[in-house]
Amino acid sequence: MNAREALRPLELRVTVSYLIAFAVVLIVFSLVVHLTFATAIGRETSERLGAILDEGLTATEAKHGRFHIDSDATQLVAPATESISWYDARGVLIRRIGTLDATKVGILTRVQPAPALKLRVPPAPARIVAALDPSHANSLVRRVDYGLGIGLLLALLVAGVGGRILANRSISRVAATMRTLRDFTADAAHELRGPLTALASNAAASLRDDTELTPPHRRRLETIASTAASMTRTIEDLLLLARAETPLERELFAIELGELAATVVHARDALASERHIGLDFETFQARVYGNPTEIERVIGNLLDNAIRYTHEGGRVALESVAERGGIALRVRDTGIGIKPEDAERIFERFWREDRVRGRESGTGLGLAIARALARRHGGDVTVRSAPGKGSEFTLWLPLRPPSPVLDRGSVARAT
Repeated sequence: MNAREALRPLELRVTVSYLIAFAVVLIVFSLVVHLTFATAIGRETSERLGAILDEGLTATEAKHGRFHIDSDATQLVAPATESISWYDARGVLIRRIGTLDATKVGILTRVQPAPALKLRVPPAPARIVAALDPSHANSLVRRVDYGLGIGLLLALLVAGVGGRILANRSISRVAATMRTLRDFTADAAHELRGPLTALASNAAASLRDDTELTPPHRRRLETIASTAASMTRTIEDLLLLARAETPLERELFAIELGELAATVVHARDALASERHIGLDFETFQARVYGNPTEIERVIGNLLDNAIRYTHEGGRVALESVAERGGIALRVRDTGIGIKPEDAERIFERFWREDRVRGRESGTGLGLAIARALARRHGGDVTVRSAPGKGSEFTLWLPLRPPSPVLDRGSVARAT
């Protein structure tokens, strides 16, 4: 997996963050516009109802002890969408101007009592009712909402494209920095390998050929040789990590995974016996495609890690199971376990838990290498663990290689 591919999840998260932030702004803006417009329409409707009532009161007169409506009152309302009605004290309709029925569901009404017009001689009105059909106002609000909705969708689409472009530019710089750092690590490791090899060789030659060395001088040379060998292993690991980000297409072989796993397990028998740890393994058959040396390194690193952190008398087991169209190798141990907050940190380069620092040798690269090589083959390494309850590391590999090379017929059989 190269740096660009490794950063794709981050690019997706940045894009989604841009989109969510922009969506929140647009939604708040749309709600403000909707509420403002709806409030304005409601206010106009209320004012119109009040105006109808005022005009109805103005047109209502009492002459000679009788109820009278001005003849010009027929022009107070729009006949299809408005009406004004007069009712007596018993609730009987005296007169209505306009065809709109105020008792109809959904019709807006406003009632104005008319105590000044309560004449002793019926039919004096007791109340005046103004009615207005809100369908036109509601239609205006709906049209505004439709416009806001369409605009919101178009704006989110543009924001998604723009956010993806911005995220791509940002992540490209990070990817370039990671590539530069990877290249520097590989170049530095490559340049250091030669001098360290020469240093270790000269120290070994001096220990072998110089028989007159005093014990202090011999101990110093042994320390130099041991340190040089340790640094060489670290450099080899760094080179392997750098190589794990290169394409796998020219390194595909058909691998009998069961045979390879058996070889790796048997190579750890002596180490497990020395630590008085039981090592369980059941043979299986499965074929995958990739670099057999790297797959062997992944399984070996997982077993070494399990043995290293399992107490004397514990057990380590390797089993296989078909899973998600591939094969999963599970390495279980009864060791010290891992805290939940450290479940992902253990795959970081050079990271080691504080409670095991200095107690176990190692550089903290083993699990980082295992995950990097597994992902190079289209798989992954995951862990489930709890402090004091052991750990379960799972290596999942696809049955088909993560490239079109197999389809081109250029896969060899591992030997």
